[in-house]
Amino acid sequence: MTVAGMPLIDTILLAVLLVGLPALAIVQAQLIGESAIERIEAYWMSIVFLSILGLVCWLIGVRNGGMVGIAIVWLPLSLMGLWSLGLTVGCLFTVFLFRHIAARTGFTESTTVRQLFPQTCEEKVLFVVLSAAAGFGEEIAYRGYAIGMLVPLVGLGSAVLVTSVAFGASHVYQGWLGMIRAGLVGGLLAFGVIASGSVWPSVVAHALVNVVLGLVLAEKFLAPDNSLGGREQPELQS
Repeated sequence: MTVAGMPLIDTILLAVLLVGLPALAIVQAQLIGESAIERIEAYWMSIVFLSILGLVCWLIGVRNGGMVGIAIVWLPLSLMGLWSLGLTVGCLFTVFLFRHIAARTGFTESTTVRQLFPQTCEEKVLFVVLSAAAGFGEEIAYRGYAIGMLVPLVGLGSAVLVTSVAFGASHVYQGWLGMIRAGLVGGLLAFGVIASGSVWPSVVAHALVNVVLGLVLAEKFLAPDNSLGGREQPELQS
């Protein structure tokens, strides 16, 4: 059975990625609000979900075009390293740029984002696992599967735009600034997949960026908390 020339299972999975997950993220953000987050539980739930998401997109995506159709292609180690490093630096620069934009406009980082930073040794170890799961799951889903399925329908540029917008929207818990930031990072990672011909450098870069921001440079790269020091600044609510 097909819908608009696409197999039903692919239509459903694309709808989940491009509409369902962003909508779910919006609902969750509203429910969480300013509530305290149990990090260990949140980490484990995300690890399981993202791992399953990546595997499902992998298994469904290879049915027609094989591994190449969803950019699951192995690169020479040197090329893999160069692309991964370049994408990591590019993503960190984007995040750093948004910190300066936030500082000039008075925007603050989402409270939820700050709550998700690991504090204990156990949380930091688990956060590394979460970062790897996020890199695998989200890149296989959005940059590998979704782009690969959309290109024949809407063209490469529109496929990158649509997936980047959906990826940004799924990060609504980061606030409006964070959504735009995530969308642009998604576009950069999509460029890496298209230019290198493989999703793996983006998987590695995605995971590395999360680890670096979560464990090393969070307060230096993320938008400042302008509410400190008694100054009242508008805070974006997701």
